[in-house]
Amino acid sequence: MEDTTKTLNLVSKTGDKFELSYEAGEVAGYLRLRVLSASRSSRFTSQFCLLLKAKLSQLVFDASENKEDDDDSDVPIIKVESECLKKVVEFLKHYEQEPLKEIKTPLEDNTFEGVVKQEWYRNFVLEVDNPMLFDLVTAANFMAIQPLLDLTCLKVSCLLMGKSAEEIRNLLNIPAMTEEEEEHARREHRWIFDD
Repeated sequence: MEDTTKTLNLVSKTGDKFELSYEAGEVAGYLRLRVLSASRSSRFTSQFCLLLKAKLSQLVFDASENKEDDDDSDVPIIKVESECLKKVVEFLKHYEQEPLKEIKTPLEDNTFEGVVKQEWYRNFVLEVDNPMLFDLVTAANFMAIQPLLDLTCLKVSCLLMGKSAEEIRNLLNIPAMTEEEEEHARREHRWIFDD
């Protein structure tokens, strides 16, 4: 029996391709399809924005109804590096099999491990370093993958809990303010600096 699962290729900023089923891709609210390329026929338009039904986001990808050529399934994700896109695809594939349970607020616990009960999702986030975590937040936001955005933002918020302003600045790689900037900030936002 022939496998009739339709797939698309997510293409990273550097040109690496990652295959994903249409079903797994439905969780991503943003999948903008650009099918015009130098090697393709000019019968395609330069861009399709395919925004249809979704359970998790209001935007859904369904390229099969809007493409003339089923072989052209490349979706450039030009703002996402290959290593990060690889993790996003890993997330989407797993999500198709086992959806992430909703992260309810107020949070049931003040630790990441206490809030995220599903082991795969816990490990998915705990196994990445901070730069990759921040890249995943950005990618999830860019691609409108709400469950991944919720999961990664939860981890970032847990990282920031109980930290001083200086520790947060270092963690987020925010440069220190000059004396003039700090003085201006103290004048403009006194409530932040009140002890």
